[in-house]
Amino acid sequence: MKYTQILIALCAPAMALSFTSCGKKTTSGSAIQINGSDTMLQVGIAWADAYKAVNPDVTITVNGEGSGTGIAALINGTVEIAQSSRALKPEEIESIKASHGGVAPVEHIVGYDGIAVFVNKDNPVKSLSLAQLKEIFGEGGSIDNWSQVGGNDLKMVPVGRNNASGTYAFFRDTVCGKGVEYKNAVSPQSGSTAVVELCTTTAAGIGYSGMGYINPNVGVLSVSKEDGGPAYEPNAKNVGSGDYPIARPLYIFTVGEPSGAIKDYLDWIKGPGGQAVVEAEKFVPLPQ
Repeated sequence: MKYTQILIALCAPAMALSFTSCGKKTTSGSAIQINGSDTMLQVGIAWADAYKAVNPDVTITVNGEGSGTGIAALINGTVEIAQSSRALKPEEIESIKASHGGVAPVEHIVGYDGIAVFVNKDNPVKSLSLAQLKEIFGEGGSIDNWSQVGGNDLKMVPVGRNNASGTYAFFRDTVCGKGVEYKNAVSPQSGSTAVVELCTTTAAGIGYSGMGYINPNVGVLSVSKEDGGPAYEPNAKNVGSGDYPIARPLYIFTVGEPSGAIKDYLDWIKGPGGQAVVEAEKFVPLPQ
């Protein structure tokens, strides 16, 4: 995998420096409000918990209501940090600038993730290609029974995330293709945990979410880039090498260049302590 630049700064005009992200002051220290990606919720909580030992004077609150929701909160000024599993859309960049006196958002890449394809643990199918996944999830696709891909004669139960999720958009664009929507049969779930639970309990289930949600009770497919090509499991090694074909950066967005408590926190996240948490939460750390 060719790692992208860790930090892309969209420079804010000097006259608007008062809008830059620095955290809210409280009587006992600083408070940082975070919302965004459900995929990043667990690593976000783990970061916040680990940072207490580094700087106990900073109170960090983390919610995971979806990348789109977190970005909307950043636009509205109700959070200092948005966690996201997708890049900002052009219209979101303009909305942030319009709401914050012309100050542009800054993108921070804080790790990498593979999107795992979950199935029931007893499903005899162990791998699929990107083309087969497109036929399962994409509008107009022809695969709707496990027998069509070497499995049992069961009608598939495809599930995914809702449209506030960055994972929803990334998987759609990467697997189904730009401009191709999901089939109506793909049932949106409230979050990653719900996707995994359905596949755990439903023999014909198939769904997608971040590989941090892999657990011993659910099956996970290997994925090949082409029909008949080598298939790779979603793990840190295969995401880092670029062999696993459904992988992406994980983002944090701030309004303007961060300063104060927020800068200290982001520097820690991108340093050895924060990246050890990334690895512990089954994501792929930044190259050091």
